[in-house]
Amino acid sequence: EITSSGSASFRSVMVAVSSWRTLAKVAWIGVPPLIFVKDRWMWVYCVEGRSMTPTLNPQESLIDRWFRDFVLVHRNAELRKGDIVLLRDPGTNELIVKRLIAQEREVVSAPTGHIFVPEGYCWVEGDNGRLSVDSRSFGAVPSGLLEGLVLSVVWPLWRARWLEEIMVDGRNTEAEERMQVMVTSHLTPGAVIDDDEE
Repeated sequence: EITSSGSASFRSVMVAVSSWRTLAKVAWIGVPPLIFVKDRWMWVYCVEGRSMTPTLNPQESLIDRWFRDFVLVHRNAELRKGDIVLLRDPGTNELIVKRLIAQEREVVSAPTGHIFVPEGYCWVEGDNGRLSVDSRSFGAVPSGLLEGLVLSVVWPLWRARWLEEIMVDGRNTEAEERMQVMVTSHLTPGAVIDDDEE
């Protein structure tokens, strides 16, 4: 009887070891391609906070407040003004999601006037200006901090959709486009242009 219970224990240990070996083989084969895809191509990211409300993490209903948006992020995408991007916060190095408002050598309208975005930098803002800490707070961001383009919401399923290229609050106006054309090379990086000079 001692021998049979010892034999049964040995068999259960061997089955467990075999299961772990199988799992290790699957991980050995499956994990490297997943890491490659994440590092080189795309991945899913959970959006924190309400700085991109109502585009991401809407707060209209109680059920919306319970679920955060998971988005599909594409690395190495060509970024354009109006795109929603994933980037590193210049102060904390944490990942944040914002809208790309301007790229290098463009002019942005700010409460203090118009600001020239220097070469190698970009200007990002959250769609919810009241709750967003963005370029209005910390200024232009080095373009090297941009991690990727947010393509779509993949979870929760009832909010799953492709994100359209839109500018919020009518920011992409004809006057701003004219102002960007008028920018000359004599502006220094971070220079503020008074509206009276126009």
